[in-house]
Amino acid sequence: MRWFRCPTGSRDSWQREIVSDVSNSAPPNPGHQRRLRALLGALALVGTATVGVTSQTDALRTPSDAGTTSAASVGARAERGEQVEVVAPRIVIGTSIEGRAITAERIGSAGGRQVLVIGAIHGNEDAGIQVVKELRERAIDERVELWLIDSMNPDGVARQDRHNSHEVDLNRNFPYRWGPIGQPGNSQYAGTSPASEPETRAVVSFITWLRPDIVLWYHQDANLIIPSTGRDGRIRARYAELTALPLADCCGGGGVYTGIAATWAKNELQKDSDAVAFIVELPGGVLNTQQVNAHASAVLTIGIEG
Repeated sequence: MRWFRCPTGSRDSWQREIVSDVSNSAPPNPGHQRRLRALLGALALVGTATVGVTSQTDALRTPSDAGTTSAASVGARAERGEQVEVVAPRIVIGTSIEGRAITAERIGSAGGRQVLVIGAIHGNEDAGIQVVKELRERAIDERVELWLIDSMNPDGVARQDRHNSHEVDLNRNFPYRWGPIGQPGNSQYAGTSPASEPETRAVVSFITWLRPDIVLWYHQDANLIIPSTGRDGRIRARYAELTALPLADCCGGGGVYTGIAATWAKNELQKDSDAVAFIVELPGGVLNTQQVNAHASAVLTIGIEG
């Protein structure tokens, strides 16, 4: 097996190492091919990515060798059974309706337990971005591969609006158990179809490709974590303990809970793992320093403990 690392640093490049045990004389590894198909679907969001592709006969490339290539080129080389790696510190996974970048960033080294934190999905519930910013400043244990998205709804954050610019509640727009809710102007309007919104599609493609072990979504302002069972329940309870949030049921009052982001992520990731995806309901308003530190530390602790 040849290990290969391409240069880092492009804003629009994907960060992930995908190394297979295929060679020129062996048939493509089915798992590797599945991962590449997911990757190529995600790459279609941005069109290009900084990549390195090697075969058994390739020499290790230098920064001057590698560059930006198309998803089609990556796919053609993958079909020949060549090794593909995509490595970079920041990834533009998509853009909002108004053209704002949705960016994922890895903090720390690759190879540990993958933890993805999304600071905001509802634009007027953005205190989680404070936690993401604090995590960006932390030293990350080598056992954790931390991924951060400030907001998957940057247009909503800019307007301090729950919805995206199509007036869609993105937390009703995910493709698992999606259902039609309301019309534009309804607080829970679910969009015209499953994953109808570019922000949703960006996150769906990214999570489908990355396949993190833990995905955490911040909301406000119920100030709780909904309990669960098994490994999921244990991790939720540990996070609640570390942040002094109560474990309690949430959000009655006539809400319709179809097309939920965390539910989609859990269903997608548990096809091949025991991954956990859950919501942290922060208190209302701006978090104080103690709260920000407690939540950032809790993320890192559950990442280490798993």
